[in-house]
Formats: sequence, C-alpha cells, structure tokens
Amino acid sequence: MLVTAAAVVVGQASPAAAAVTGFTDPFASLDPARWAVGEHRLGRSALEPGNVAVAGGALELRHPAGTLDGAEVRTTVAYRTGTYRARMRAAAAPSSLTGFFLYAPPDYAGEADIEILNDASGTVLLSTYAGGRQTHTETRALGFDPTAAFHDYEIELARKTLTFRVDGAALRSWKTGVPTAPMALYLNSWFPSWLAGTPSPGAATLVDEVTAAPS
Repeated sequence: MLVTAAAVVVGQASPAAAAVTGFTDPFASLDPARWAVGEHRLGRSALEPGNVAVAGGALELRHPAGTLDGAEVRTTVAYRTGTYRARMRAAAAPSSLTGFFLYAPPDYAGEADIEILNDASGTVLLSTYAGGRQTHTETRALGFDPTAAFHDYEIELARKTLTFRVDGAALRSWKTGVPTAPMALYLNSWFPSWLAGTPSPGAATLVDEVTAAPS
C-alpha cells in the first residue's frame, strides 16, 4: 500500500543522499540531528508534532483519545543498502496502523514498507515501490498480537534483494522490483482512509530502539 505524502515534512527539504554511518537509538531523548518530526495530513490523520514524545526510554507516537490524529518521525539523512530494525509495540487503536519503512519522494520512486494493523489481529502489510510503480504487496499473519508486547521488525535491503523479518524470522524476500533510490527511514502511526476510522481510545505506538546499519 502506497503511503501517500508520508515523506514530506512540511517546510523541510528531502534528506540528502550522502555517505552515512549507522546508529542505534535507545531513545533516551529525541535527537533533532537524527530525527525530523512530521507535520502533515496522511489518510484520515493530522500528523502533529505534539503527538511525538520520548518517555521511559521509548519513542511514543501518540493517538490522542477521541481523535483520528497520529504522529511521525523520519531520519534527517537518507540510506541505500543495509539493515534497519525497530523494536516496537503497536498502539491499541483499531483502524489505525503503525509504519516502519524506507521512503524516497516523490511517490513510487522508492519505498519498502512494513505496516502493522494496530489491533489484535496480527496482520502486517509488506510492500515495495521502485521506478515509478508498486512492485510488490503482500498481507501476512504475524502469529501474535502486536499491541500486547514489543517485537523486532526488520528491513534488510541489498542491491538486488529485499527481506522483511519479524523477531529474526524472514516473512518475505523479493529479488525483483527492489528500490535503489536513497531513502529516509520512517516511523509513524496513523489512520488510513481505507479502514473504518474509529476514534482512538487514547493509545500510542511505543518504539524501544531503532538500529540503522547501512552497508
């Protein structure tokens, strides 16, 4: 599924494609040199800076109670090949989803998505975009409730292959249609227009740690 407008942070240019080093961020704070906070509309949601916080050693992407609003951050630099991992607990906010993905504007230029439905169903959507089109999309079962505990979600991007992993186990690999554009790394939680749009009970996706290991 295309994450339309997800890569545009209002008032900021796209991240530069440059030689970059990796990092592991345990979220003792939100480092503005590493992360830009999104402020734009996406699906049914207003992604608001005020819905991004760090507390108790975790990044919080909040859905305020009674709203369809959400939150987003992205890296300030772009990456090509490498391994990108997030340890997350999805928000218990049915009809929203949590995204962990690589993206290069404009839409369809380059994208590798892990999108987790924010409910107990254990449903994850895996997608890629490259060269002006969607190249793959698949819905898989996680086998657990992603809102109940932290799990590791991983994107391994090589020059000609891409693998999505959860808790170290490969869910899907593709050897065609792999994005090659330099892409920023995103985390967001939002209400897409193709789901019911049930207002949040007051919930947040929690991100315990993110690792970026470019190759």
